[in-house]
Amino acid sequence: MSVSHSVYAVFGVVVAPPRKRAALDESLQAQAHRPATGPSADVRVQLFTVGDDEHIILGAGYEQLGPNTYRDVPSLPVSAGWDEALLEQVGNLGLTVLSGPCWHVVHDLS
Repeated sequence: MSVSHSVYAVFGVVVAPPRKRAALDESLQAQAHRPATGPSADVRVQLFTVGDDEHIILGAGYEQLGPNTYRDVPSLPVSAGWDEALLEQVGNLGLTVLSGPCWHVVHDLS
């Protein structure tokens, strides 16, 4: 069995694990069906989990960081509407924000 490492910079919010994970999944899937109006219409919020769902991040943007590379955090772009789209999802689901919106470094080991 091999082990792989992935490192991402994710612009998003860390949320407390929801009581109803299915509602979170349904809400994220429903984004494709919402009207394309307003500043957050073009932003798709994605789910990132770290560990065995120990940390849940809703992300509006991400960048994979390859081996032996680095990025200055200020050089990571933030698009208009990301904050609004994230906070809209959090509000709709009644989630508790633990951190963000901001850039988070996520190290995935699988």
